[in-house]
Amino acid sequence: MAEIQPFRMVHYDRKFAAELDRLITPPYDVISKEEQELFYAAHPLNMIRLVLGKQFADDANGNNRYTRAAATLRQWLDDGVLNRESYPGITVYQMEFEQPGHGTRIIDGIVCLIKVDDYAKGKVLPHEKTYKGPKQDQLDLLTACRANLTPIHALFGDEPHLITDAYSLYIQEPPDQETKDANGTIHRTWNIFDPGVIKRLQNIFKEKSLFIADGHHRYETARAYKDRMKAAGHTNPTDPHEYVMAYLTSMTHPGLVILPAHRMVKGISHLDLGKFLAELSPYFNIEELCFDDQNRQSVFHTLIERIESYSEVGGKFGMIVQGEPCFRLLRLKDFHAAESLMDSSIPASLRVLDVTILREAIMNYGLGMDGENAEGKIEYTPLIEEALKKVVRGEIQISFVLNPTRVDQVQSAAELGHKLPHKSTYFYPKISSGLVLHVF
Repeated sequence: MAEIQPFRMVHYDRKFAAELDRLITPPYDVISKEEQELFYAAHPLNMIRLVLGKQFADDANGNNRYTRAAATLRQWLDDGVLNRESYPGITVYQMEFEQPGHGTRIIDGIVCLIKVDDYAKGKVLPHEKTYKGPKQDQLDLLTACRANLTPIHALFGDEPHLITDAYSLYIQEPPDQETKDANGTIHRTWNIFDPGVIKRLQNIFKEKSLFIADGHHRYETARAYKDRMKAAGHTNPTDPHEYVMAYLTSMTHPGLVILPAHRMVKGISHLDLGKFLAELSPYFNIEELCFDDQNRQSVFHTLIERIESYSEVGGKFGMIVQGEPCFRLLRLKDFHAAESLMDSSIPASLRVLDVTILREAIMNYGLGMDGENAEGKIEYTPLIEEALKKVVRGEIQISFVLNPTRVDQVQSAAELGHKLPHKSTYFYPKISSGLVLHVF
């Protein structure tokens, strides 16, 4: 069902091999303002100038971060900073990383082009909702640059490991590129140009659907760009706008890790904590874990241990409120009772997921936040410490801590055609921007 294609990969010239750690960045949507500055300072040829350029007060239609990114990309190609391979191929991409409590892990997959289709065709399936703002931002960047700067991440079923077996021999050889990012993750790539291997992979993928893991905004942006090009008369099914660059990994790969995406809420006017707790009390047991300056950290760790102990059952959340000397543990009393608070369109099997309960019962019902109009009011982080510190520093009103969504739950949502709440998953580690680009 899924169509994959090789392409002429673009990457930094070999002369920059020793400097790659100062040239690559994570995907744009996990880069903070502070990190953006650090990447700018790291190297004058850092990929940040393409994926998340700075904005200035005098930006205009002909001079903005999108036009500057496009001009920089073309200049780097002209100057030989970036090189395009002579022949179409695919890239094997591997990441070696440390997962706290689990030691060293490795994840690998292939980077190729995938056909951009409507979700309804069932070839590429989403699992979470998106926001309009990031999609417009990425559409402006794609239109200006005519390039995919970071692969989307998609999953496939691979039993009995036909796809991983097809590229396994390559990763026994020295990589074409290798570097370490700021988080300590080692990134390695191997290029495959063998037509026989590529054809074998194409034939296997014809029998598969792809499940978007990371990059929903970029995939939907590619769809919007494709529609725009077709409306302008570009209807050749092999044109570059018909495809998007993707990193494809097996959903049963032992190195596949999903971290929780904790919610940090701001911008709620006239927050009435008493009323909020009263709204939740018929549905949740609410336990206070109070602290002072001396024991706050230890009490916080107790809260986390209690939440993690409920990971297989669900319905348990931590809550941290600005100015409050107590953490709160919210434990759902009755899954069936909470169903009355949920949108009727949500399939029964997905109503028991923590991300669904948190959005529908706690944030939408309890806080009165309309999930469809919460853009700009919610930040996300996989780091529990960040969720805590931002509340303590007064940057966030409330942080909610939850357990991660599982891979089987992602697959179930996608197959049912239902989108989970925004940022329901945080796949880790993130593939870099800069090691493989698709420029057309």
